Amino acid sequence: MRVVGGRPAAQKKWPWQVSLRINDEHVCGGSLIADRWVLTAAHCIFGYEEYMVKIGDIRLNQASTLAIEVPVRDIVIHRDFSTFRTIENDIALALLEVPVNFSPYIQPVCIPESGFMVQAGTECWVTGWGKLKEKDPKEAAPDVLQEAELSIIRHEKCNELYKKKISVSTNVVKEGNVCGYNALGKDSCQGDSGGPLVCEFNKTWVQVGIVSWGIGCGRKELPGVYTEVSVYKLWLIDHMSQSASGHSAGFPVPPLCLVLPLGLLVTL
Repeated sequence: MRVVGGRPAAQKKWPWQVSLRINDEHVCGGSLIADRWVLTAAHCIFGYEEYMVKIGDIRLNQASTLAIEVPVRDIVIHRDFSTFRTIENDIALALLEVPVNFSPYIQPVCIPESGFMVQAGTECWVTGWGKLKEKDPKEAAPDVLQEAELSIIRHEKCNELYKKKISVSTNVVKEGNVCGYNALGKDSCQGDSGGPLVCEFNKTWVQVGIVSWGIGCGRKELPGVYTEVSVYKLWLIDHMSQSASGHSAGFPVPPLCLVLPLGLLVTL
């Protein structure tokens, strides 16, 4: 997926944005959630490749004193990730070879508590280096990070929109997903996959979604579909803890920001 209808982002605005790379080429987005952990989409992982992450600069391919590149040591894909009929459990964790040092250009994004459900209509932002137009060739993807504002649609309504639009009776958007839509055609697109959908609550940026899938880019009444991060909070903590205890050197799992206003919680 990519950002369509967006605009170039300012330096330091989205300091958790990561480019997941193979052979120094951008393949997907991701987000820094701790000094050694990157969150991305399971469909971005192509077997036993040598992955690298680049973080710290809005420019994708230019040499930069701001950016750092860190090899990926290990990757965990959700065991129930599936692409059968629809994409489900599209989430993965990448463990970095070494911790990154935080700076004004490199900061982790907060992860929501388990059970947090962002309300429909909340204005949030998706970022990435994906294609600017659905029909653009891959080579036309931007070098500067793009951002686009989207309105949240809960998975139930999103599923009904998809079923009506593509004339199917089976559910295609399920629990574990959340959707983002902008009637002006703003959307994520190819190249944005794995990247973050973030919302600001009480001056704290929280990642509510991971770019997962959609039909086309920016099409009318076809929202972008995102993995809903809060649904997988316990999975994240579990695997971060397991990996930490499984290495002889040992490294603690840093606390994730979990501050969320109770007034924004939706009853399950």
